[in-house]
Amino acid sequence: MIREALEWLATPCPKAWREFGYLGETIAIAARHRRCRSAWAGHLDRSRKAILDAAQAAPGRRTAVVLGSGPLLDVPLAELARLFRSVILVDALHPLTARWQARGHANVELLTTDLTGTLDALHRWRVDEPLPVPHTPDLLQRNDVDFVVSLNLLSQLGVIPVEWIERRAGVPGPAIAEAYAATLTRAHLKDLARCPARVCLVADVEWWRQKPDGTVVERASTIYGVPPPPATEDWVWAIAPAPESDPVLSEYRRVIATTDPGKGDQSAG
Repeated sequence: MIREALEWLATPCPKAWREFGYLGETIAIAARHRRCRSAWAGHLDRSRKAILDAAQAAPGRRTAVVLGSGPLLDVPLAELARLFRSVILVDALHPLTARWQARGHANVELLTTDLTGTLDALHRWRVDEPLPVPHTPDLLQRNDVDFVVSLNLLSQLGVIPVEWIERRAGVPGPAIAEAYAATLTRAHLKDLARCPARVCLVADVEWWRQKPDGTVVERASTIYGVPPPPATEDWVWAIAPAPESDPVLSEYRRVIATTDPGKGDQSAG
C-alpha cells in the first residue's frame, strides 16, 4: 500500500484524468501483476513475441509507435529501440516504471495523449448533450511511422468512459455507456485499418470465470460485442486466478494477435 500511495503522489497525470480514474487503474494493474506474476508470465511472453515477429516485417526502420504502452510489462522495449531509429510510447499516462525504462534509451519518446480524442469533452459532458465523436490520432498517419502496435488496448478504451457515463446518466446510463464503448472500439479498429504503417494488434476479446473443476459460470465479450478481427494466433490469459478477485472462481481472457487488421476490408473504411 505504501508503494501504491507513493506512485499516486509522484506519477504525472492531468487532474481530469485522475478524476476519470486512469491513475488508479494503472497503479492497480501494476499491483495485480506483482501478485499474479507467474500466472501472467505466459501472456506477457506471447505478447512480446507477437510484437517482435510483426516488427521484423515492418517496411522500414524509422519510427515504431506503441499504443497503450502503460507500465511496459508486455513491451519488448530494448528490442524495439534497437530495431527502429525512434520508438514512441503512447498512453493516457506513463507510470514511473515506464518513465525509468524509457530514460535508458536515447531514441525512446513518451507521448501522453488521449487516443480516442474524446476525454476532455467527455469530462464536460452532460446527459442532455450528444456524446463526443472519436477521431483518429494524427500520429497514425505520419509518413515516417513504419510500425504501430495496439497493445492490450482495444478492450480498455471503453472501460473508463463506461464508468463515467453510468455515474452521470442515471437509469439509462448502462445502455448509453455500452453503446458508446462499442463506438470507441469500432473507431479504434477503423483507425488501425487506415494506418499506412505495418500494424500489430494484441487484444483480449473475451472473458470468463470458472470453477476449479473447469465449469464456466460467466462469459462475455470484452470489446462490447464488436466482432474481433481474424486472429493469427490466440491464447488464454489467467488474469485473476483464485483467490485474486474471488475466493473460488478464476477469471480468464482470450487474447488474439494479428497483423494489419481490417486492411483491404472495405467495411473498415
